[in-house]
Amino acid sequence: MSNQLPVPVQSFMQEYVELLNKHLPSDLIEGVYIYGSIALGAFNESKSDIDFIVLLRRVVSEQEVVTIQEIHVQMNKHPFGKRMDVVYIQVNAIGKTNEELPTYPYCSDGVVKIGHWDVNHITWWVLKEHGITLRGTLIGELNIPTKWEDVLKTLEYNMNEYCFSKSKKTYPFLFDSMVESATCTISRIICSLDQRDIFSKDKAVILCVDMLPERWHLLLKEASRIRTKANTKSLYKSKLKRARDCRDFILYTHQLCNTKFFTKE
Repeated sequence: MSNQLPVPVQSFMQEYVELLNKHLPSDLIEGVYIYGSIALGAFNESKSDIDFIVLLRRVVSEQEVVTIQEIHVQMNKHPFGKRMDVVYIQVNAIGKTNEELPTYPYCSDGVVKIGHWDVNHITWWVLKEHGITLRGTLIGELNIPTKWEDVLKTLEYNMNEYCFSKSKKTYPFLFDSMVESATCTISRIICSLDQRDIFSKDKAVILCVDMLPERWHLLLKEASRIRTKANTKSLYKSKLKRARDCRDFILYTHQLCNTKFFTKE
């Protein structure tokens, strides 16, 4: 097991790989890989998901899907089990996004389904540049075709479609979870665009305190507080003021990104 892995999850991951080895045919799996917060060196033991990609050499049979479901039932007995986000994708689909992919097995919240999960160019970039091989073909030998230009298009979509749509209403930002999600997600987009790499949310929101005007520092620190010390007192005296700041932050960063990073030459 890789020494890059946080100690608390090493035995958990080893158990998962052993169950795959024991219960699935030897000709099925090309490799098992970690991406996401662990690969980025930002695993939060109490909060982070554990992101896996399992590359397959062929289509899984119905019985093999049942076996995968049984493996996750077993993994759900562990405290980390329901925080596993796993996609089971054929190796010939490397570099493709959900729009290009047929349905595939995936696990979220401890439940295995057939459909589409979070597979996009950011997924492949993080795997390519930061991923950890748990079993099988080394990542460098997979020849992942994703380029930064592909990631840029995904970040542009995330900012202009997903994030910007959240600015239409203020009331959702009365809730801690929405303030944290919107502020940290946008911070990650900004840092990734600026440095041409993918950053963890934890690191990005801290870096943005230095990168962005003082107007937004309170909100950024509030988002970091919610993410890392949720039981502590809010830095804001008014939830309504915080909600308005969060909406205005989306509007500000939307304009910033389109002016600085998404301009067409």
